[in-house]
Amino acid sequence: MPEDKNISRLLHITGLVQGVGFRPFVYRIASNLGLKGWVENRNDGVYIKIEGCEEKIKNFLQLLKTEAPKASNISDIEIEKSEFENFQNFEIIRSHNISEEITDISPDIAVCDECIEDLKNQKHRVSYPFINCTNCGPRFTIIKDLPYDREKTTMDSFKMCEVCKKEYTDVSDRRFHAQPVACNNCGPKYELIHNDKIISDFNLILEKTAELIDNGKIVAIKGLGGFHIACNALNGDAVKRLRTLKERDNKPFAVMFSGLNSLKEFVELSKEEEVSLTSWRRPIVILKEKKENKIPAEVSNDLGTIGAMLPYMPFHYLLFEKLKTKVIVLTSGNISDMPIIIDNENAKNELRGIYDALLCYDRDIYNRTDDSVVFVANGKERIIRRSRGYVPGV
Repeated sequence: MPEDKNISRLLHITGLVQGVGFRPFVYRIASNLGLKGWVENRNDGVYIKIEGCEEKIKNFLQLLKTEAPKASNISDIEIEKSEFENFQNFEIIRSHNISEEITDISPDIAVCDECIEDLKNQKHRVSYPFINCTNCGPRFTIIKDLPYDREKTTMDSFKMCEVCKKEYTDVSDRRFHAQPVACNNCGPKYELIHNDKIISDFNLILEKTAELIDNGKIVAIKGLGGFHIACNALNGDAVKRLRTLKERDNKPFAVMFSGLNSLKEFVELSKEEEVSLTSWRRPIVILKEKKENKIPAEVSNDLGTIGAMLPYMPFHYLLFEKLKTKVIVLTSGNISDMPIIIDNENAKNELRGIYDALLCYDRDIYNRTDDSVVFVANGKERIIRRSRGYVPGV
């Protein structure tokens, strides 16, 4: 080994570095710099063995801090000298458990713009409602154990097709080592139950769900971390009926808008509030209603504010393409004072008296999350309910 040119370092990185595309990111920057070694998930963080010239390793360490995936958060990087092993390439190696310590787990991440584009253009994922990549998709709600690998999530029962497997193993692909990767050929699927009939064709599911909501009906919809109950927010009679059936007299309902343009028709919006609304966490944000154009009083009981959110699942975007209304009530699928329901059979039984149709899918929710709720005061986001998008972080 030429001592004056090549060195070896072992890095232990802790923080939110699993489930956020961190290993593919490490692979790419190491490969681009011509460095050799490996990166590995362990239950106590990410380990990197890196070999190359000192200047390139310095660049590598700098890029780790400045170019890391947006949903990641590095708490600490421990660096120690290591024996030089003269690796011939850089690779992602199989994860291992080595201690009782655990690393941070990624919250669920709202579907990214690139995946929204793929919904229209990628042949095997056209209108695929579970599209995701290393930058977005389910994380905390599907993970069963650490390190974060597919076999330790509720995606373990879905075998990747050859097309998805090729993407998963291609370093240049945005789905390189994306654990929930799937497509129309191999991933989870929805079914709609209406009038004791089951609809399995997804295009028909979208059309029927949109038709029901537009016509004043109530649909229970399985979301990312539990079931929601949806109706047309601009139909006061439908909202009033939902209040009666859910026995929810006073508490306001959260609403989802199809996009920023439809939202701005009804509420005032500051720059800071827009940042929260459009962040990858996609919380419900408490916003002030406009006086000249109001959502029906049945939604928030004339509080003057609306708990508003934007689409965060691929399904939401696909549904709004079919809906005539641009605003829907999307409230927790539960019985009063009980946790949000996550199991398909429980939803069928416990919500039966509320919904006109039930929309569910065949991937299990392992960790329950409700929609997070925030408001902005003095230019700063304040959390009222900390859940999807924020948990399990601190």
